[in-house]
Amino acid sequence: MSGRLLARTFIDRSMTNDTELSITPGAADPSFHTYAARLVNEGIALHQQGSILDAEPFYRKALDLVRDQPDALHMLAVVHSQKGDQVEAERLVRQALRVMPKHTAYHNTLGRILLLQGRAEEGLTALEKALELAPQNPEAHFNVGDAMLAQGKAREAESRFRRALQFKPTHAMAAYGLGRALWAQGDLPGALPWLQLAHLFVPSDANILNQLGVAYIVLGHREEALQVFQNLLKAAPNSAIVHCNLGVLNGHQNRPKALEHYRRALELDPNLSTAQDGYIEIGRQLCQWDDFLQTTIDNAMRGVRERLAAGRHADFRAFTALYLPFTPEEQLAVAKSESAKLAQDVGAPLHGAAAQREGRLRVGYISADARNHPVGHLLQDMFRHHDRSRFEVFFYSTGVDDASPQRRAIQGSVEHFVEARGMTSAELAQRIATDGIQVLVDLMGHTADSRMAVLARRPAPVQMHYLGFPASTGASFVDYLIADPVILPPDQLQQRSEAVIYLPVYQVNSHRALPPGPEYTRESFGIGKDWFLFYCFNNNYKIDPEIFAVWMRILKAAPHARLALLATDAPILDRLREQARRHGVDPARLMFAGYMEQPANLARQKLMDLFLDTPAYNAGATAADALWAGVPLLTVKGRSYITRVGESLLTHLGLPQLVAPDLPGYEALAIELAHSPERVAAYKAHLRTRAPAAVLYDTAAQVARLEQAFSRAWAHYAQVGGAAADFAIP
Repeated sequence: MSGRLLARTFIDRSMTNDTELSITPGAADPSFHTYAARLVNEGIALHQQGSILDAEPFYRKALDLVRDQPDALHMLAVVHSQKGDQVEAERLVRQALRVMPKHTAYHNTLGRILLLQGRAEEGLTALEKALELAPQNPEAHFNVGDAMLAQGKAREAESRFRRALQFKPTHAMAAYGLGRALWAQGDLPGALPWLQLAHLFVPSDANILNQLGVAYIVLGHREEALQVFQNLLKAAPNSAIVHCNLGVLNGHQNRPKALEHYRRALELDPNLSTAQDGYIEIGRQLCQWDDFLQTTIDNAMRGVRERLAAGRHADFRAFTALYLPFTPEEQLAVAKSESAKLAQDVGAPLHGAAAQREGRLRVGYISADARNHPVGHLLQDMFRHHDRSRFEVFFYSTGVDDASPQRRAIQGSVEHFVEARGMTSAELAQRIATDGIQVLVDLMGHTADSRMAVLARRPAPVQMHYLGFPASTGASFVDYLIADPVILPPDQLQQRSEAVIYLPVYQVNSHRALPPGPEYTRESFGIGKDWFLFYCFNNNYKIDPEIFAVWMRILKAAPHARLALLATDAPILDRLREQARRHGVDPARLMFAGYMEQPANLARQKLMDLFLDTPAYNAGATAADALWAGVPLLTVKGRSYITRVGESLLTHLGLPQLVAPDLPGYEALAIELAHSPERVAAYKAHLRTRAPAAVLYDTAAQVARLEQAFSRAWAHYAQVGGAAADFAIP
């Protein structure tokens, strides 16, 4: 925080107008007091201009004249605090309070100094004392609100900021605080005008302008955000925070530019966790596997571990943690940290009498993925199979309407499709509670566009997570996780915070309802007649240098083989080709596939020979596509949900022999199969017979099991209440 901002925070404007002087034994001549007061006021004038070091001598000269001049002691305390010496600052302001124990500004400053030392409760007590002494002082209300917000008490802080603005409508920092308090409560649209007002009052304040830019990003006002951060960059070209936010802004539309800004942010501040997270995400998406990426991963993991060990917030996204080499227990700790932050100051559970209404069991689903998205592919045929005589189903859609077949299928088959994209988390939670939802099923977890903040408000008595986030949510407000015994073995309690509902296999799929795809031949895609075609259609971020090196060794051991990957951006293709060359593999042996609609994509996959899974982050919906297309999948036995998905699907389909015990076994088996076309043909024949009849692809049967799970969980709540417990649906 800048000295200018701190000065504005600490200095109570009213004290410069009518300073109370004290006569102490330190000065026999009362005229000294008048001169000392004049020196203090001259120092304050410099201080308010940001000239802290120039102001300090005036306060010291005043104390030379009157050793206990309280205003001089107070302002010298402010100087020491701004210079980072909080211990001396506390001593000085307490000395001022001994002279004038009822001066509200001194209590304000003491509170701020205590907060800077991490003594939150003592600091808040001092600020409350200031408010007690001057209940109509806007600075006192602001400071209490600021302290409460720092403690995660956003709702209480909101009322203090509003009170400060009642007494002083032009209080810029109170408007800024109110915007931040509303933001913390999930009311992003409501926060924006207050941040804009604060910026209008103090156009030069970089902190306010930065927060305004962040608000523009999140609310989709890209041009306004770009203007804000370009202005900030001109004023502060070496600001890591500004470069980081420009990385966020460019993340979807210009990933190379985003990567440049994240890298610059990390060059300026290697420990900036948001920039670490962003650089890792986009670096993995772009397959930019350089030393800088590895260094960033190492620094990020070390920082997360240090923060968690110190009992602090992980300050890192749980989703990114899934594809880094954390232990399963560490990944859960990161998820718990993220969930705990969402649950701060949300108030009492929202569900009430509406959830106790008689009638059909009311089930609500919440997701942003009712669209052309892997989760949308899984769900598209699901909802028409719900038994409307026993279940009243609501779907709260928080994502974009892309007019895709998936969107139309979901919207047209759900009894109540609620367009909720424009709702705040608080508004959506209230809507769910008003609808009387009894079982709420989150389909996203800690993924992009997550609305876990809705669940944190407890709008439904029973809350579950399913499908979207391949791990435990770590949330105290999520009662159940729907899984199977392979991805979450019952004896591994340390990997989840929820009770588990065990299905025979966890996924629901919609493949049976898909229209037939085109009839392709290998010649359609330039695939050689005698080639053995390995492929992996996982997202690029799931591919790491280690597994790519394994794939290159496989190709070197099988000269007749090729590897097809899902990638279209020319720079990514160039990087992957260069990586192949470094491993001694002809880049021409890599093939690159573009994106297709699901039926065509499935038809294309029938031409492939073996899907190579990514062991660190398994294929999910993509694996189900491959197996439905009749292509065997090779994976590695994992030790967490996300690394056991392949094993779950293969075990269910009767192909556990394709789960290698480790990476060397995976490599050896891939090479063996490339030289054993008859074994691969047998696996394909097995899948053609087994998959169409499997529970994995029986949407109606899987929905019936989910309905049993919902009914049983509701019965447990209605009859017993209290903590949820594991159970299985056969």
